[in-house]
Amino acid sequence: MKKILSIILKPFRFFKFHHYVTLLALALLGVFNFQTTFNPTIQKIRQEKDIHESFDKWWEEERAQEFRNVGLTPNDTIKKQEFELYRERYQVENPTPVIEDRIEEMKGEFLEWWENQGGKEQYAAEHGSYPTDKQYEAELKKWIYKYTDKFIRYRWAYQPSRGNTESWLTCSLLLPSLWSYIFFVVFFMFALMQLEKRWHAFFVYVYAVVIAIISGFFVDLLVDTSFFWQFATEQYMGVSLMLCFLFGANTFDKEKDAIPSYVSKISQFALAGSMAIDWFLNPGIFNAVAVESPIFFALGGLAGYYMPHRADGSAKQKVVVEQRFEETVTPGERTRKMIEDGLQAAKNGENENAARLLRYGLTSLLQEEPVKFMEVKDTVNKVVTSYVEIPSTQWIEWGAAAKQKKIPEAAITLLEKGLAKETDATIIRRAHFDIGELRIQTKSDVNAAMEHLSKVIKENDSDTLAEQAKKLMETGKDILVQMAYAAPKQFKVSN
Repeated sequence: MKKILSIILKPFRFFKFHHYVTLLALALLGVFNFQTTFNPTIQKIRQEKDIHESFDKWWEEERAQEFRNVGLTPNDTIKKQEFELYRERYQVENPTPVIEDRIEEMKGEFLEWWENQGGKEQYAAEHGSYPTDKQYEAELKKWIYKYTDKFIRYRWAYQPSRGNTESWLTCSLLLPSLWSYIFFVVFFMFALMQLEKRWHAFFVYVYAVVIAIISGFFVDLLVDTSFFWQFATEQYMGVSLMLCFLFGANTFDKEKDAIPSYVSKISQFALAGSMAIDWFLNPGIFNAVAVESPIFFALGGLAGYYMPHRADGSAKQKVVVEQRFEETVTPGERTRKMIEDGLQAAKNGENENAARLLRYGLTSLLQEEPVKFMEVKDTVNKVVTSYVEIPSTQWIEWGAAAKQKKIPEAAITLLEKGLAKETDATIIRRAHFDIGELRIQTKSDVNAAMEHLSKVIKENDSDTLAEQAKKLMETGKDILVQMAYAAPKQFKVSN
């Protein structure tokens, strides 16, 4: 349980104050969307409950007795019929709170008024001409808009056919689905935390707000085309295009290796995920949003390519201090300072800086003469348990150096770390042999050593390395026999 909890809480170690503020804002946005989306449904459930409760009370106190007064026995069939009539009367007085259902009811009510209750005549008297079908549709929309404008999800969302361009300022606060909200929270925090390593966080927020606002304009342009015109009456909301812009910015940069490969790959995967959600899970108009997503990804890529990296006075001052420090310290002190800074950078989530410092620092430490065995072992344990991305070949190279320096514990730790990530069969086989040899020599987990050596032989049982592995396995068997038959320790009985 502790391990699971530590994995869940691990990302929060790298959070700064504004990250928590952003998370709080996202949580409030989720509550707001939940309330505006499901409040009509909740009211509908309450209305249904009220219908049953009020009918039961009316039935018991009045209606059942009325049947008895005229000589009829109020059975279940009669009660059911009366309930349906009661429901109809109730719904006439209390229209459904579900907005979409109410709109359909209003269309029927408006048509009845228009055709049979003087609607056409009233229009003709006010405008001086008999209305056409197109004018009927326009009047119907006006009537429905008077109703829907009472509700935030209809008033704040952008609807291209209506041209309510002021809603560009608010439509991004509404999320079209639960999937869109979850995706937004996870990947916005990812994009923010990665981009602010190159840009100042302020610029990331500015870009996010500006792109979220202007995205409605671009959706409007696409909906004007013949292919997407059928979506013009629907509502655009959400931040899909803003996210795609941030994904693009997290994929491209003018400086080589400025963006870790895993960040670039995750951003590209997230673009595909955003498009899939908009195309398959969100309704109508979001098909147009999915089509425009690669365009905003490309725009974000341009911003990422040309946006200069952040540089502040404190960073420059730090460089000056480091230069002065390097002029006064010994190579050994510089090595230890480099390792210390690398471990701190790893804690802060500065992966590239941490990897660079630790690669130079630990390499230098292993090359020192005379070697400080306990310090190397302690440093290796700290580096291995830190969160830093270092190539597998580097771990194995360090392991080989530690083996040469006769620091078997550190060598085993480093080789096993590299072995877990390595894909080259030749390097893997050699690492298995080195680990097995070291464990046999130190009599440290001989059973594990035998497994490593057996993998060496299994890969190729006829070369020199296999012959050496076989000899080591014979030695290992002897050690295991000695351990099995070792005399138990004798204890003196004290008086």
